[in-house]
Order: sequence, then structure tokens, then C-alpha cells
Amino acid sequence: MQSSKELIRNLQDSGCDEETITRVCGLCQAGYTEDAIRSLRAFRGGLMEELHKSQAKVDCLDYLVHKLQKELG
Repeated sequence: MQSSKELIRNLQDSGCDEETITRVCGLCQAGYTEDAIRSLRAFRGGLMEELHKSQAKVDCLDYLVHKLQKELG
């Protein structure tokens, strides 16, 4: 397992909030690795949901740009 500092840095780099960082670190330190993994997967799920919403917005903009370019001829 990585050091506590490495774990915290990785969680921060992943965009985890302080609550998630505290929970995951506590679970890892207590030996509840499976629970830590579940918590990380839940956080990842939230990030993926945000990603999909952003992708849908980008798709809408791409369509609008394409439509406007088509009108220009």
C-alpha cells in the first residue's frame, strides 16, 4: 500500500473533496480496504456522470456550430 501522503496526494489529484479523502484514508488505515474501494467507486461514478453531462453539452454545441456553418453555405 502507498504511504498516507501519496494516498492523499492521489485523492486530491483525482478531485476528491476533503470528506472523501478523510473517509478513504480512515478506512485504509483501519484495514477496511474493500469499503475504501466502494467509496472510491462511488466517487468515480459521480465524476463519470459529470463527464457524460458535459459531453452532451459539447455535442449540442457541435451540432449548433455545424448547423450555423451549413447556413453560411
